[in-house]
Amino acid sequence: MKMSSKIAGALLTSALLLSVLAPVHAQIVLKTGHISPKASAEGIVVDRFAALVKEKTNGEVLVEVFPSEQLGPATAMIESTILGNQDLYVGGNVEFERFSPGLKALGLNYAVESQEQFRKILKSPLWKEMFVDPLDKAGLAVVASDWERGPFRVLISTKPVKNFDDLKGLKLRIAPIDTWRKSWTALGTQVVVLPWNDVYLGLQQGMIDAVTAPANLLTAMKFTEVAKYVARTDEYWGVLTLVGNKKKWASLKAEHRRAITEAADQAGKEYMRTADAEIERDFASMKAKGVQYTVLDLKPGAAKMRPVIQDLEKEGFIPAGIYERIRAVK
Repeated sequence: MKMSSKIAGALLTSALLLSVLAPVHAQIVLKTGHISPKASAEGIVVDRFAALVKEKTNGEVLVEVFPSEQLGPATAMIESTILGNQDLYVGGNVEFERFSPGLKALGLNYAVESQEQFRKILKSPLWKEMFVDPLDKAGLAVVASDWERGPFRVLISTKPVKNFDDLKGLKLRIAPIDTWRKSWTALGTQVVVLPWNDVYLGLQQGMIDAVTAPANLLTAMKFTEVAKYVARTDEYWGVLTLVGNKKKWASLKAEHRRAITEAADQAGKEYMRTADAEIERDFASMKAKGVQYTVLDLKPGAAKMRPVIQDLEKEGFIPAGIYERIRAVK
């Protein structure tokens, strides 16, 4: 009996040692940032993506999300992702134009004739050439680049904008994006660079008269509390993209990369499937609160931008022949 107690004690000690020395699989945490509020359509889709990653990897990979520029403005987060201080970034395709002269052409106002044409560009070799490959060279892996953003764009202002003549002298907030500066200056506005989360205060205090935005961010950003005029502008078509640090992405197991890609695809499809209904709901609420909504005749704006785009091509701002290549995608 005494011998049995000793044996039992030895077995227990061995079991404890084995449990301590057994290899522990560390949970992978991917630090992820974006500029939009958590409760916005964009914030919701990123959180949904994070939940799907956890589900599809059985909790082995966690996406830790920092919304509302908590990790800095878009340019800082992109740089941080390249350096590896941040693992993933979710943002618009125009934010990456500094890595690709060809991408600048897509961000110029009215360079792309319609949403249908833009969708075809996304599926063409031109998109890989202008977006995926340049980002890869910069140190960014493109995980997803087909979440249609908006799904259209609007201009929110403190004074009526019913046609392109009304843009003259308008103090318009822009991000530090060259195509926006060149496009909106050509259309007569006085551009003002202002951080995204300072726009509400800027409109309220008169620092700016207007801002452009994806339509599905109006409610979350609360811009129409202080600016009662909204005009549909459709100046460019964009997507919400998911990119990661290239080295970090390559270091993940193939099964984890596959699960993350599947999660991004599923979240993106859910986001786009509900977009129209959410826009209809938001715009009905907005109009009920006295906001005036106008759909601009885009022909004068497109006509004004055509020679501007051609001149920018001659100046070397965008690659030679790129404008016609974009127009040729049908």
